[in-house]
Amino acid sequence: MRSAIRVLVVDDSALVRQMLCRALSAAPGIDVVGTAGTGFEAINKALELQPDVITLDIQMPELSGLEALPQIVRNTPARVVMLTAVEDPDTAYEALDLGATDFVVKPRKGLASSLAEAAEVLVRKIEIASRVPPERRLIRRAEGAGSPKPVRSPRQSAPRGFEKVVAIAASTGGPPALEVVFSALNTDLPAAYVIVQHLPAGFADPLARRLSRTTDIAVSVPSTGTVLQQGMAYLAPHGTHMRVEGRTVPRLQLESSPPLHSVRPAADPLFESVAARFGDKAVGVVLSGMGVDGATGMRAIRDAGGATIVQDEETSVVWGMPGAAVRAGAAAEVVPLSAVAGRIRRAVGV
Repeated sequence: MRSAIRVLVVDDSALVRQMLCRALSAAPGIDVVGTAGTGFEAINKALELQPDVITLDIQMPELSGLEALPQIVRNTPARVVMLTAVEDPDTAYEALDLGATDFVVKPRKGLASSLAEAAEVLVRKIEIASRVPPERRLIRRAEGAGSPKPVRSPRQSAPRGFEKVVAIAASTGGPPALEVVFSALNTDLPAAYVIVQHLPAGFADPLARRLSRTTDIAVSVPSTGTVLQQGMAYLAPHGTHMRVEGRTVPRLQLESSPPLHSVRPAADPLFESVAARFGDKAVGVVLSGMGVDGATGMRAIRDAGGATIVQDEETSVVWGMPGAAVRAGAAAEVVPLSAVAGRIRRAVGV
């Protein structure tokens, strides 16, 4: 029988700490072992209590959660779920870079006033984080970092024609992994890119900007009817599934059909549409993530003659989605994160 997940709750508000403790203690399989109100106290309690998971508020006096995070990751095996505001997505992505396993967005009116809504999400994130081996908390950014930043080329003459479409899916651990992959790709490749990354509302546009800073490929959040172009990447917006349609001119279609695998956007509808539209010109990629999203669509791409690439277990924060693709017989190649971009380049003929 699996032992209870030992959780340390960190927030500068005594009321929020109290309400979080009450909500988490009511969840089966979670044991709140302590609380802390400052970053310094969080570090000391983490060392003393050795919790499995820490819920860590970003905004705190004296030492912020972002400042305390590296010391917690370096000196304890705790997995960290950050509590962040929807108005500050860039800080949440920075926390992932520093070793946080995931983040939860606080309701706009404050966690205390909407705790029932936030607690269910937080419990699920804690359960996922607890399964992450401590050594996988940090994406091995050194494998993909350090490359010279590409010079952005003018966009007015960018050609619309392309030979391949690369469809990429990711979830937990995905944003840093996507940065590693795109840092090794550029507009010279005869391909367009379509991406599903499971994110809360308000976090897609900031991620697109972050990815654009790693490469000369322009990454954007499209609207329905957007025409695919070579050397451009399109990140599915929150709350809609994204598909590729159009017999002569491939366009992106956004639709609000029911969630699939409890997420919207889901990767399977996108992958299946890419397989149907492009056949052996399709490339499917599944990166780190919890769940099974992408496995069925990846199988469709492989059955259509396309290339399929999966991030391996050792370099994935969570090997749920990649593992599901492997078990479905959809993965032609299973490679470390550092090798994914190279396999994409080879699959598009470069």
